[in-house]
Amino acid sequence: MKALFIGVILFSTLVINACSVTRNIDTTGFTISGNVVSYNNKPMAELKGIEFALDNKKFVKEMSFTLLHGDDNDKIHNLIAFLHNHYKEYEIEVEIPMDSFKVE
Repeated sequence: MKALFIGVILFSTLVINACSVTRNIDTTGFTISGNVVSYNNKPMAELKGIEFALDNKKFVKEMSFTLLHGDDNDKIHNLIAFLHNHYKEYEIEVEIPMDSFKVE
């Protein structure tokens, strides 16, 4: 179980912090209702946790989402851009379950 957790963290965590990175990414088709983010009306990710931390002498807030399936793995950057635009004061993290992770 520990190896699975480490694998998820090492191989499938995506974090974007800067607005300039997400500015030109298309977020059309994404919506959020409660803790679930949908893409083209199909649930794609769910909020799994919020973290507050002291990092490099600064207080930071992070929201962690987990993909619900691997159908839209090619839209992960778009998902992060959508969430970053929606929750500007948070760092955004998306975890891909290992059963949905495909090495190409």
